[in-house]
Amino acid sequence: MKGDSWPLTPITEETFERQGWEMFVEKEEYDDNESEEYYFFVLPLPKDNPDKNCPTLVSSCNDDYQDLGIKKGEYFVEIQDMFGLGICTSEEELEILYRSLTKSELE
Repeated sequence: MKGDSWPLTPITEETFERQGWEMFVEKEEYDDNESEEYYFFVLPLPKDNPDKNCPTLVSSCNDDYQDLGIKKGEYFVEIQDMFGLGICTSEEELEILYRSLTKSELE
């Protein structure tokens, strides 16, 4: 049917845990001795690649949701250092991108 669309599954922390992504925690220090932690997730391409310098997929940070116009607890994913190339907003898009880049299944 014309105009119908499939429901898409948002990318969440559960997605990253299930798929085996690595979490990176960063700390931002402020002048008034206060600090704030944020985190993001990274997955090598392909995910079993032992090369530390391999291409990777990287998520948005956990505190970027408002800037990206998504709900708290949801993430965007893109190919790292590619300026928005391969940006994914759903698990389905992420699976397609991973399969296209690696010729293997993400899960």
